[in-house]
Amino acid sequence: MAEALDPEILRQQVDEHLSPAARRWLADLLHDHLGGRITNLSLQAEIVLRAWERKPEMAYAEMQDLKKRLDEASGFLVELVRTVTPSHDE
Repeated sequence: MAEALDPEILRQQVDEHLSPAARRWLADLLHDHLGGRITNLSLQAEIVLRAWERKPEMAYAEMQDLKKRLDEASGFLVELVRTVTPSHDE
């Protein structure tokens, strides 16, 4: 697993490598397509934890859905990384 990002170092790197327009585009993209998904996944995980002992069949169904939605979010991130990787242009 990768180390946690240092916010100050990340900000310096973003300032160095991305124009203000590119930064806005990336921020909007991540917010619109990943931010809401991650928030919803966290809420769904909370439901699974609460239902685990009282309603195991519900928890299992929620866990299956959670796994599917995590895979979708991960797929979006993989596609984004592939798209912005310079070797993609070759």
